[in-house]
Amino acid sequence: MNKRYNKIMPLITFTVFLIGAIHWASPSFALDVYLVAKSYIKQMPDGSNVTMWGYAEDSDKNLGTDGGEIPTSPGPVITIPPGDTSLTIHIRNDLSVSTSIIIPGQPMSLSPEFFTDSKGRKRVRSFTHETGPGATGTYTWNNVKEGSYIYQSGTHVAVQVQMGLYGALKKDYASGEVYKGITYDNEVILFYSEIDPALHNAVAMGTYGTKSYPSTINYRPKYFLINGEPYPDAKPVFDHSITNNETVLIRFMNAGLETHTPTILDAYFSVVSEDGNLYTYPREKYDVFLPAGKTKDVVWNPKAVKRYPVYDKRLRLTNANVFPGGMLAYLEVQPNQIP
Repeated sequence: MNKRYNKIMPLITFTVFLIGAIHWASPSFALDVYLVAKSYIKQMPDGSNVTMWGYAEDSDKNLGTDGGEIPTSPGPVITIPPGDTSLTIHIRNDLSVSTSIIIPGQPMSLSPEFFTDSKGRKRVRSFTHETGPGATGTYTWNNVKEGSYIYQSGTHVAVQVQMGLYGALKKDYASGEVYKGITYDNEVILFYSEIDPALHNAVAMGTYGTKSYPSTINYRPKYFLINGEPYPDAKPVFDHSITNNETVLIRFMNAGLETHTPTILDAYFSVVSEDGNLYTYPREKYDVFLPAGKTKDVVWNPKAVKRYPVYDKRLRLTNANVFPGGMLAYLEVQPNQIP
């Protein structure tokens, strides 16, 4: 074989390999989010006031000053761009108790915190390190996966999540592609939760854990919410108005303590994932089984131009036992104007 050929070929091979590596290596970015945990008062449809906890986005990214941020529950939607691999949430805790943030389904290095109960037993109080009242804290996730997730308090979860410390987090595989091979034209978020005013009052008055309200075993919700509001104020969160014959991704999430079964009347759809894990085969359904803490992604192709009711099949359709109310919203499908 030609000696010159033998010398040149390894160089060509290495050069091609290097160019390929540069071509295929995608840039890695980190997203920083700044949140404030606060208490606020929410007025319900019957006129009663409920103490809530929620998250607000700190728009100036200066957690050292109170910019008058207004908290909501669910909190701000966190959108991680495709290609970003790291997320850091910075939080200022304006509550009177310690709190923390976790994202079930996303890998994270956890540092649980413990307490000793009245019987001398060591028990977990928080899944990860806490941020005390008036303090700031940082929580980081590396290798963030695509899908739909709930970010929430990791401290005294049954109480703090019920008080309102939760929100939606989403990341797509690529633009308009939630998972590899699962594309969409539009997206909707439907976030389910409940309110037990007795629990909220006990937490606000400092009597939670006493005989008057010993634990969530006594949980009796009276209000049932979609995206933080009961009917008639429950509204889907849209990317844009839905039109017929487009592919719609619906992100169902449940931060409540109860199981719910969202149903779109006169429609069927494909359930493609659960807790950010893509199914091997989509499941054709008319409803979605949504236990506490669950997220499911659904792909829907509406054909008819009409209003589609979305309701809880468990018939949580009241506000403080008054019908109509609760978990009822509408998906309005407009005609597609593209010829």
